[in-house]
Amino acid sequence: MKYSMRNHNAFVSRGFSLIEAMVALVVLSLVFTAIWNWMGVAANSTQRIEQTLAMPELFEQFIAHMELENLQTTREGEFDIGDYRLVWQATEARRSDQEYYRRQPFWLVVLFDVNVEVSQADRVVARFDTQIVRYWEDPNFFDPMEMFNKF
Repeated sequence: MKYSMRNHNAFVSRGFSLIEAMVALVVLSLVFTAIWNWMGVAANSTQRIEQTLAMPELFEQFIAHMELENLQTTREGEFDIGDYRLVWQATEARRSDQEYYRRQPFWLVVLFDVNVEVSQADRVVARFDTQIVRYWEDPNFFDPMEMFNKF
């Protein structure tokens, strides 16, 4: 059998060469990598959207919880709401007994700055600050009329 160039070209054109197969694999791997990254971004975006949608309800429940908290004695704490853990800390911003003019001497009115850290599965997802006002009887108030009522 005589070997000719025409027969050689017919034999080679039936399949892919090694270089063509490698190029095809590289292109496919780039496409799959791009799709995989896009799916990861979509999953992260979905999780962030869920967390963002949950924040107003978490804030409302936090405020309802803080209404029951005795800030005269407790200035920090933590509690769970669903899958979220809220860690809070309150600091005094203003007190009525430190003002120049005090309208209600019998009551102590205090404005608190409250810092809150919201976490889910041991990962911080949000932080927010708010202010809360509380009042209670001033333990240092001396009513001069009480002295006259005793006699």
